[in-house]
Amino acid sequence: MTIGLEWAEPAASNHTPPGWPIEIIDLKPSGKAPKRYGPDAFRFSAALTLSVILPRRGWTLIKTTKTYAYLRPPSDQMNQPFRISIAVPTPAECLALAQRSFAKGESWIGQIGEWPAWYFHERNQDMRRLWRNPTTGEMESELNPSPPVSSLHIGEWGAWEATVTGTGGNFALGVLPPSIKASMDAGVPHALLFEGGVRSAELTQYERNPEARRLCIAHYGAVCQACDLAFEQKYGAIGADLIHVHHVTPLSMIGEVYQVDPIRDLVPLCANCHHVAHQRNPPYTIAEIRNAIARQAVHQSGATRDAVEHRASLPNP
Repeated sequence: MTIGLEWAEPAASNHTPPGWPIEIIDLKPSGKAPKRYGPDAFRFSAALTLSVILPRRGWTLIKTTKTYAYLRPPSDQMNQPFRISIAVPTPAECLALAQRSFAKGESWIGQIGEWPAWYFHERNQDMRRLWRNPTTGEMESELNPSPPVSSLHIGEWGAWEATVTGTGGNFALGVLPPSIKASMDAGVPHALLFEGGVRSAELTQYERNPEARRLCIAHYGAVCQACDLAFEQKYGAIGADLIHVHHVTPLSMIGEVYQVDPIRDLVPLCANCHHVAHQRNPPYTIAEIRNAIARQAVHQSGATRDAVEHRASLPNP
């Protein structure tokens, strides 16, 4: 992997690259900093990014860790939401940068504008399926090849970020799931499967505040903020008030007691979208899930249209 961009990329040497609009970004702290840092200090995710760009704007950097940055805002900006002006790439520029990176044919990590950025070139996505032959007792395997995936990430979760992924030089905004081209071979015999055994497990549980959940639902409604599912509308009375409440920043990442904001820190999600959100660490954002749903809807509508046109072209019986 190359450190920095070794070709003439204007955005690599300019905090306000040509063509990048200046946007106002809301920065939401994940909580108050420990009391020893004072009452006006806050804890932020995106430590790599905010520990650099906020001090340029008058903030005081107190401490950085692997996960968090502790910062104090300027005296004239003590009220939330905290906002900064910063240049961000347009979606078209993100796609163009991914294309330029693909053409260079190598991975890199560096800075674009004021944002950290990295590009991974054609990472192998092949998977190998293993099973035990019930006749011989020997382990056997089969390779399920998948196209290599290239990806570009700009920014950092907790501040602002954009992701572009693609295969074969064809890129799209967002995170693409890994593709597995080969399906399970129905001809491979399977051993007998058993469930129901009892085992002991030690778990770490994090306290949830039921009042915070209630206030979150009172604000948003019992409606999934990713797919707009309302259980009561779909199932009637038996679905009334059914909804998950998702922590935007997982409690396991915070790791300590903090003051929760029911509107900013929590969001209602249906069980399906909640499960999808936690398929990545850190979780997928609500915007990423909504974008994925929208892209899939466009893909399905195109497939349906192609099928209708194909049937229409067939001769009448």
